[in-house]
Formats: sequence, C-alpha cells, structure tokens
Amino acid sequence: MIFADLKNDIVKKAIKGEHEAQEYLLNRYDSYINKVSMVTVFDKYGVPYRYVDEDLKAEVQMRYLIELSKCEVI
Repeated sequence: MIFADLKNDIVKKAIKGEHEAQEYLLNRYDSYINKVSMVTVFDKYGVPYRYVDEDLKAEVQMRYLIELSKCEVI
C-alpha cells in the first residue's frame, strides 16, 4: 500500500488543525507539490526553461490545507 508508512494519527491531527502535523504532510508531499507547480517558459530562441513557480506552490499548499480541513475524521 502506498500510504503504509503514513500514520493515521498524523492525518487526524492535521485534519484537526495541528500545525506540526500539517507541516509534516506538506514536507512529505513537497516533491509532488513542486512537480505540479512547475512552469515552462521559452526564451527568445525557443529554448524551454522549467522552474518551480513559488507563488503557485504556495497556492497549492494553501488549497491542500483548506481541503484537508474539510475532511471528516472517522
């Protein structure tokens, strides 16, 4: 299972708003968040450059925490 190492109590604490648990989850998914925050731009010669858009990354992180807080703890 993909989430076998992710402890259930950490997720529950993050849902309830505990800062340390939320930070743990953001750090855990940092590489994925970086990947979806990548932007490609082209220079005047048409050469593509990719970089992480920090504003977009912050938006993705905020949306993740907002949606996480909407989860129902069972």
